[in-house]
Amino acid sequence: MAKGTKKAKSARVKERQERRFLPKPTTNPDVVKVFGGLGAAALGAGIWAQFGHALTGSELPPYAFAPALIAGGSVAFAAAVWMGTSGELALRVGAGGIALERGKELTRVPWYAVERVVWDPEQRRLSVVGKDDLGRETKLSISPGVHRAALGWIVKEARQRIPAVVDVPDEAEGLPVAQPEDGELLVMEAVQVVGKRCAATDRIIAYEPDARVCPRCERVYYKASVPEVCECGASLKELLPPVDAEAP
Repeated sequence: MAKGTKKAKSARVKERQERRFLPKPTTNPDVVKVFGGLGAAALGAGIWAQFGHALTGSELPPYAFAPALIAGGSVAFAAAVWMGTSGELALRVGAGGIALERGKELTRVPWYAVERVVWDPEQRRLSVVGKDDLGRETKLSISPGVHRAALGWIVKEARQRIPAVVDVPDEAEGLPVAQPEDGELLVMEAVQVVGKRCAATDRIIAYEPDARVCPRCERVYYKASVPEVCECGASLKELLPPVDAEAP
């Protein structure tokens, strides 16, 4: 019984998670509501003016202004949809770092590849500089007006995982605070280690059992080359190879 409980607890600890955040439109919501309401009203009135007589069995022809109402209402409603939709990308923040969604494709910046996280108090934007999982230079500029919840979680995760590269005041004006209910919680797959290079020796990991992964920044090491402390500052003593009892 105790053994099964221990295994279940271990599985929960190792489970990787991330949160998905949709961008918010920058247009004033009241403006969107006005355009949407006027567009819907004009479109409805135009359709009734064009087809209402036929629906009621009247022999009168459609009103001459009906096509103009339909066209104007359609344009206004389409404008409301356009203004109420953000052109920014969805973001994911979690164990694997920061990811940008481009359709079904994810561009991910792992925590170990983040070089700097800086809050600009004047522009009130968060800047994240680093490299994506393909080694390409990446710079993200995140506004709380578009990604308020995601920004809060990026700062929270970065402070926990890579504190040495975070330049964000504890109580910065305009900086959002991460909330437990933010975003959509997703379960991630295990870290893909085969084909990656050991962070200490640059050796390619050929077999999954040979890899050791830092639990904080997910930097990958070859099993025989694990340091006592990861570059992110996390202790890796639990990942060190066992000491040979017969060694002098």
